[in-house]
Amino acid sequence: MDSRASSVISLGFAIICLRCGLTSGTSQQPVTNLTWISFNFHTVLQWEGTSKNTVYTVKLRSRDSDWNRKSECTRQKITSCDLTSLIQNVTETYFAEVETYSAEFTEEINEPPAVTSSPFQPLKDTDIGEASFQILKKSKDEVKVLIEDPLTGIAFPNKTSKALRDIYGTNLKYKVFYWKDGTSGQKTQTNNNQTILIKIDKGINYCFSVQIHITSPFKNGPKSQSKCTDLKTPVSYREPSDRTIEANSTVNFKKYGLGFYALIAVGALLVISIIIGVTVCLCRRKAVHNSAETNPLKMMSA
Repeated sequence: MDSRASSVISLGFAIICLRCGLTSGTSQQPVTNLTWISFNFHTVLQWEGTSKNTVYTVKLRSRDSDWNRKSECTRQKITSCDLTSLIQNVTETYFAEVETYSAEFTEEINEPPAVTSSPFQPLKDTDIGEASFQILKKSKDEVKVLIEDPLTGIAFPNKTSKALRDIYGTNLKYKVFYWKDGTSGQKTQTNNNQTILIKIDKGINYCFSVQIHITSPFKNGPKSQSKCTDLKTPVSYREPSDRTIEANSTVNFKKYGLGFYALIAVGALLVISIIIGVTVCLCRRKAVHNSAETNPLKMMSA
C-alpha cells in the first residue's frame, strides 16, 4: 500500500471518528452555574450555555418520582426553563438536570453531558414578595390597615392561583411599621389578621409600611413602600350617620369661625327690622286714608 492510499484511509477514519464523537455527545460540554430562581413559588431554572451550537433539555424529578421532561424545554436553544407547572407540591424536594446536545444533529444520544442541580424545596427556598395594603381612616384616633397577600405560582384544582395565606396558613404573620409623618420614631405591631387596627394621635398624619413574616420555615419578605394618611382628604369606610353629619357641622363651624356666623345673624336682624318698619309705615298710611274717607267734612274744615 503506497503512502497516498494510506493518507486517504487515515483521513476517512478521522472523519468517521469525528462524526461518531459529535453524535455521541462527547464533543459537547456540560452547562455551568445551574441555579434555582424562585419568587412567590414561581420557579425558574437558569444556567450558562457552552456554545451557540448547542441545545438543551431539562428534566425534573422529586425524591419519589422518575425524571419528567417539560416539552417547552426539550432540545431548545435556551438558558432558562420555567418549571412552576411541575413544582406544585410545596413540601416535596425536587432535582433538575440539564442535558447538552449539538444543534446540528437530531439522532438520539445515549449519554449526553448532563448536570444535576442542587435540591430545591419550595416551601423553604422560595423568596417572598411584599404585600400590598390600604389605609382607611376609622376615626380621629384609629386607622384600619387592610393587607392583601400576593398571589403565587401554586394553583388550586380549579387552576386559580393560591395566595401566600393559602400555603403558609397560621405561620404567616404581618408586621406593620408606623410612625408620625416627618419623624424617625417607629412602632411595630404584629398580627396574623389581614385587618389591623392602629391607634394614632388625633390631628397628626402617620406613615405605614407592611412586611410579611413567616414563622415556619422562618423567613421575612421585603418591607413594602410606605403610605401616609392625609388629614386634608380623610377616608372613611363607614356609612354616613347622624353623628357623622353632626361632627361635620362642628368641623364647618370651626372652619369659618364665630365672627362669620355673628355677621350672618346681624344681617338677618337688619332685614327683619326693615321688613317690620315698612309694614308699620304702610299700616299707618292706610289708617289715615280710611279716616279721610269716613269724615270728609272734617277734612274740609281743616
